[in-house]
Amino acid sequence: MRATVIWWSAASGAVLGVFVDAILIGIALLFSSVLPVREYPRWLLAVGWFVLAGVMLVMTVLGYFEGRLKAL
Repeated sequence: MRATVIWWSAASGAVLGVFVDAILIGIALLFSSVLPVREYPRWLLAVGWFVLAGVMLVMTVLGYFEGRLKAL
């Protein structure tokens, strides 16, 4: 029972991370209409991918910790 609560909370954190990533991608698309994509440096695109992955990881870990608190 306890493990189920923890893992469902981690999964809900991952889903929340997907929503946050979708919002960040939408913001990036809005900015790309102002500054065309071909003018972005490659390092900025790489940083963007790492940020998206980091958001997903952080939200999953926070969901996991939330589940541990719920299971106490």
